[in-house]
Amino acid sequence: MDSDIGGIDPNTIQTIRECLEKQFVDIKFSQNIRPTFGFHHGVEKQSWHLIFNEQFLVDHTSREELQHFVEHKVIPKVLKNPGKRIQISKLGDITVEEKNPS
Repeated sequence: MDSDIGGIDPNTIQTIRECLEKQFVDIKFSQNIRPTFGFHHGVEKQSWHLIFNEQFLVDHTSREELQHFVEHKVIPKVLKNPGKRIQISKLGDITVEEKNPS
């Protein structure tokens, strides 16, 4: 993986990565502040940040449940909001924000 993932099961990170790889390219994971995936859409060159609440990832033990959540809730939200920061709360709520200028 790209960096240390602390108390999060590496299989959880891998499950999310596999879901994202079906739609996006150049997927990077970072645990610097919060569990964050950065990725691009190959054709349109849009990039996103997908930020998870760490407790949400620790509590999600079912691979199938997590995969369904990412594929059916997170990815459609990402695709509707090009170039944004998508955040997943402890309870699985999804919010969309502008990315910080870099």
